[in-house]
Amino acid sequence: MFLVALLLVAACTGFRTAAPLQFTTTPITPASTSPGNFDDVEIDQANHRLYAADRDRGIDVFDISNPIAKFVQSITLPSEPNGLAIAPDLGRLYAGTADGSVQVLDINPASPTAGKLLAAVQTGGKEADLLDYSASRHELYASNGADGTVAIIDANKSAVTSKVKVGFALEQPRFNSADGMLYVTSPDADALFQIDLTTLKIKKRSTLGGCQPTGLAIDPRSNQALIACTYSTVAWDLRSASGQNLTQAAGGDVISYDARADRFFVASPGKTSKGTVAIFGGNPIAFISSVVTGAGANAAAYDETNGLIYTTDFRPNRVGVVAFGIPDGAPTISSLLSLAPLAALLPVIVVVLFIVGRQADPIKRPEPILTLAEAKRARANRQS
Repeated sequence: MFLVALLLVAACTGFRTAAPLQFTTTPITPASTSPGNFDDVEIDQANHRLYAADRDRGIDVFDISNPIAKFVQSITLPSEPNGLAIAPDLGRLYAGTADGSVQVLDINPASPTAGKLLAAVQTGGKEADLLDYSASRHELYASNGADGTVAIIDANKSAVTSKVKVGFALEQPRFNSADGMLYVTSPDADALFQIDLTTLKIKKRSTLGGCQPTGLAIDPRSNQALIACTYSTVAWDLRSASGQNLTQAAGGDVISYDARADRFFVASPGKTSKGTVAIFGGNPIAFISSVVTGAGANAAAYDETNGLIYTTDFRPNRVGVVAFGIPDGAPTISSLLSLAPLAALLPVIVVVLFIVGRQADPIKRPEPILTLAEAKRARANRQS
């Protein structure tokens, strides 16, 4: 029965007891006695810097080269920041702001203008909200929110090259390198729009059944997306334009995806001061775990160097960032499906082992069937 034991162990490896989480907080300096006012966060993985869109101060910069973050500075902007995007190949950080501009910052540590504003790109909208960057196209995509438009910016020239009018209030634009399309969520339309960047036309509108979507992130390897909804989260297959409703996390705002960890991070400020970060992953996408941070943040990002999740902290006297590791949790659907063939064979294996066991047991082993001649010789031997 040793093989059966091995199978049972293998089937249970996905279920682990969660270890207590360790939280570390790094406040801005000087510490704020008022609640924080943050939106998006982004991490420059190569240079170990975290950038937080701070509507009270500008862009807060944290050194995350070590497991405990260190506050570096706040970079003042002409207007309040909303969404952020990093172009690692250009050494640039982009910030969508309340006055409709996208501010361009130099974040190359070797540059003489590191930490300085390089340009302000006027999108033509009343407000520039959430952003996304395509390294393959060297383009930045800026949602103009209530205007219902997406500005397409040439990152090399820091200039708007075109605009796409969707006609509904928009939230998160995301470029999908798998199909070369741009996707953007609209809570007003309760839809996900697919935009053809060649024709600059809306190619597909997918209704989401009362989701009222906000945040969006895409895994191009599986061509799947995760969408934050008012009362749930939706795992969306971009090929088939179909989804699965996941009820473990509701009211999420910004969603980020990290390819190295193969995890989606959904920050939900919630209706109270607590706030959570929900974690999803796998193929198909499934819920992994949820962490109550108490920080009330809108966004979260993953530090690949130290294996930590960062989110902003709104709490007075702790306004800054809070970090914690990815918690253990239930297995994803994909990990369970990988055990399905093994589970299907388990009854057959049990029957085989039962038969073998009976053959090996001298008490339960059936008597051998003898020929007539053998039986006569056996009786003669016993009588003699």
